[in-house]
Amino acid sequence: MNPAGSIGKLGFRRWYERQLYASHAWLVACLVSGFGMFALLEDLAGRAFGAQAAIVLMVAFAAGAIAWYALARYLRMLLRAQHLAERSTCEACGTYGLYRLVGATPRFMIVSCRKCAHEWRID
Repeated sequence: MNPAGSIGKLGFRRWYERQLYASHAWLVACLVSGFGMFALLEDLAGRAFGAQAAIVLMVAFAAGAIAWYALARYLRMLLRAQHLAERSTCEACGTYGLYRLVGATPRFMIVSCRKCAHEWRID
């Protein structure tokens, strides 16, 4: 999941905005799945154990797994976006987020400020 290609096409600010929207959509999915899991577990409390209760338990487990995955995805996307945002200020002129991609590897990007042409590396 190297963001260099997307940043090169969209620019940093638009990429960052889209990352925040997407990560918060994962947070909403986490909350909805979590509420669904707790609702199913509450429904399970009033049932006698049988085939229907086993099905409800399996669906509650699936909702919990979805909630866990969505939370992990939300945190991963948000932390990556924040990590890149912290390193997106030009050291020479102080401009935030206005750079063009010069080169990229899977581990880092080399960017150039659009205002003063200063180059720096973002790990």
